[in-house]
Amino acid sequence: MKNRFIYFFLTLGGIFIIFLINFLNENFNEAKSYNYVGIEKYDPIKYDEKQNIKLLFFGDIMMTRSVERKINDLNKKFIFPFLNILNYLKSFDYVIANLEGPISDKGIKVGSIYSFRMKPEVSEALSKANINIVNLANNHIFDYSKIAFEDTLKNLEKNNIKYFGNSYEPLIIEKEGIKIGFLGFSDFLKHLEVKENKIGVAVVNNNLSEIIKKAKEKVDILIVSFHWGEEYKKIANERQRKIAKIAIDSGADLIIGHHPHVIQNIEKYKDKFIFYSLGNFIFDQNFSKETMIGGGVEVHIKNKRIENIYFRKFYLNDNFQIENMSERLIPYEMANRIYLFREAKNPEEWQNGLMFVKKPVDYDGMIFIFPDKQIRSFWNKNTFVDLEVYWLDDDKIIGKDYLPSILKTKDIFTIKSPGPTNKVLEIIK
Repeated sequence: MKNRFIYFFLTLGGIFIIFLINFLNENFNEAKSYNYVGIEKYDPIKYDEKQNIKLLFFGDIMMTRSVERKINDLNKKFIFPFLNILNYLKSFDYVIANLEGPISDKGIKVGSIYSFRMKPEVSEALSKANINIVNLANNHIFDYSKIAFEDTLKNLEKNNIKYFGNSYEPLIIEKEGIKIGFLGFSDFLKHLEVKENKIGVAVVNNNLSEIIKKAKEKVDILIVSFHWGEEYKKIANERQRKIAKIAIDSGADLIIGHHPHVIQNIEKYKDKFIFYSLGNFIFDQNFSKETMIGGGVEVHIKNKRIENIYFRKFYLNDNFQIENMSERLIPYEMANRIYLFREAKNPEEWQNGLMFVKKPVDYDGMIFIFPDKQIRSFWNKNTFVDLEVYWLDDDKIIGKDYLPSILKTKDIFTIKSPGPTNKVLEIIK
């Protein structure tokens, strides 16, 4: 009898435990599902990201000659140069570059001794790397005649890559209700100008202003690319500066340049950025450090306007593969010059600043952005570079200081803002 009672209570207890576990599981799953749906549907961060259109611009892509030989020697495919930054490239809606030559196995060489023609497989590799828009207005796209040029268009279209620069009409893409237009112009080989019933490329001519004005009427944002300038010169020439100003006066919202094979200076005109040259992205010019570093411009668009622009540097290794890239840098105008700053935007970054940094570096300094305005102090603890410090109220300079490195002062040296500030610039001397 006693054993029956024990068995009965054990059974009853077991049933209760099973019921309790099922009950908790059901409620836990309901709660988990509710929270998941809530986050996905209402999370403002996710909503903002969806509305933010992201573009990425590069300079010259040339994947023949030594680039192709290296890929073959390593028994790799044409996606090889992009492998280390593939996820980064895929994080953008559109990646735009200058296509420095035709993609074709047709045609005969009609260009100079420096003529380029890339294998048809290159177009597939570009597509896989999310490089989905290319500029054709340059001095190499007709290196292998009209036949190769026309075949290039077919290879690009087959791989869903859009293009511009072969017409005076803009390429227009529409996303999130925003129309973005692209125009491309070459300042070389004017005899290859596109005309009615004649294929060719858009060139810089006397109608430049009118072409840009008409294009701007059709879009919310107009981005204009120029193939211009002097090879291997780090500073843009007067012709580039004149053309850029005409373009902006006519309606361009951003200027992207290429051809010099090195990164050139950046300017701002009427609050619009001019990137005179982004240098080489993928190229085989390993005879100098400068020709193995390319620039990348990140453009964030929201509410029918360019909201933010950032800059990065990309480094090719001896295999002509992107080895690494710099931090995201903010181009900031001060005293008629554009500086490239690292950004400190949270307490940890504010605390660390430029501590332990040693020259050479691939940026000009750091910008500290604070949520409020107050008197602020900076010291040189563990700071091994001399710094020129600007105190700002929003974007207005309210003071300037010099902060020597700890190597010079030995003891910790402190400076203080002359008034409340919410931005501080540190420029490495």
